[in-house]
Amino acid sequence: MFSFILSYKRLVRKLGVLGLLAVLGSCQALLDKEPQNKISLEETFQDIESATVALSGAYRSLFESNYLNGNRTFYPDLAGGNLKYSATNRQILGDVYNFTADPDAGSMNSTYAQLYSILNNLNNIITRAPQIPNGSERTRTRLVAEAMALRAMIHFDLVQLYAQPYTYTADASHPGIILNLKPILVTESQRPRSSVAECYAAILSDLEQSLVLFENSTAIWSSGSTKNYMNSSVVRALLARVYLHKADYQQAYNQANAVITSAAYRLYTNQNYVESWSQKNTSEAIFEVSVPANYTGTSLGSYFDATTAGVSTTYLQMAATNDLLQLYSPTDVRAKAHLYNTLTIAGSEYSFSKKYARGEANATGVKVIRLSELYLIRAEASARLGQLSQAYQDLNTIRTRADAEAIPLQGTDPEAALKLIWLERRKELCFEGFLLLDLSRTHQPLLRQDCQGLRCSLPYPSHFYILPLPARTVLVNPLISQNPGY
Repeated sequence: MFSFILSYKRLVRKLGVLGLLAVLGSCQALLDKEPQNKISLEETFQDIESATVALSGAYRSLFESNYLNGNRTFYPDLAGGNLKYSATNRQILGDVYNFTADPDAGSMNSTYAQLYSILNNLNNIITRAPQIPNGSERTRTRLVAEAMALRAMIHFDLVQLYAQPYTYTADASHPGIILNLKPILVTESQRPRSSVAECYAAILSDLEQSLVLFENSTAIWSSGSTKNYMNSSVVRALLARVYLHKADYQQAYNQANAVITSAAYRLYTNQNYVESWSQKNTSEAIFEVSVPANYTGTSLGSYFDATTAGVSTTYLQMAATNDLLQLYSPTDVRAKAHLYNTLTIAGSEYSFSKKYARGEANATGVKVIRLSELYLIRAEASARLGQLSQAYQDLNTIRTRADAEAIPLQGTDPEAALKLIWLERRKELCFEGFLLLDLSRTHQPLLRQDCQGLRCSLPYPSHFYILPLPARTVLVNPLISQNPGY
């Protein structure tokens, strides 16, 4: 396999790195299986071209169905109450929808394995790239900067999915995840879980270090949009998100404000909001995971965006819940996005969203971070800091963009402002992987109304706000224990 990579160096130079993404899956699997093989790794990272191929493979891994092109995006909205099933023949993630996940065979177990696999690949890049003999120092620095930012994002997803929120205990000393900050060697394969506080410290350290590295680096990609790669703006947006979950509201405000005032991104207009979801690398996208070249698999739109032809016995379709749809006024453009295709299936009416384009040829990337989220982060941070004028200004920016007839809101009660901001987050960020995580971090109960599950409500706190660790992981590692309740 490594001879394959080496023999294609010239092709990399001719086509650009992204032109090889279709063949990277098998190469990346090799990186997963041989992290401790020194000779193999030295061959892989013997020059800048091969190392860039390895990083490109890590980006491609983000678009797997058990990560952003599926489970990670579905789960918080399906469990949180924004999505319901419109077919009974196949219910992917049915165990997490019903809060009956089995550690032995949970549907999110593959997500856990996928994320740690990507982490190990990134660690190889971070460790090996500085020693590559060719290429400029600034180019090698860029490899490390992007890999480090990706490592932070993936650790953050893991700690959100498998550990209670930062404020669950007063000092965040409760169990977090296993931090994977260096290549896994056989002698070090068993590691304990770090506390949530330690996990956040590691995530923030990676993001802050990557900012410095980006300032002293040179771009390495010759094709594709800059929105498809980590850069300093993406890192600041991630910092804002992490600080919001950490309840460090001044830092959340500072980082969100830096991105908003940079003028590098523009909110969708009311007129182009709906169609923006069928377009790639739009003005509001800060980080978007691109569809790999020659991709032929299922996209998010295959589930969210149903057509008459798409309602089959082989694929599950997910529809918006009535309690979500009822939050929109008739003049809210987002209602058009989520009600654009209404079908009657087995005697019941379902509404399907246009947030993700359907079909292999028309599939669009996953918009991981949008400018709208940054406005709502700054709004929430402002309300928490007692800056209600700024909080309402940002809240109204998102509200009136979506609904030209919306009456601007104002008030003097911080708690009332927060409730309005959380409501707007649900309306604006639905189907993007936030709702259950928002309920957890803000200590709110889950109250699903249009619910077909075995459990439609959860109090806060609850064991079921997080996922079980895969049983195999717990069984082979005596240093860790299963999450309570599983």
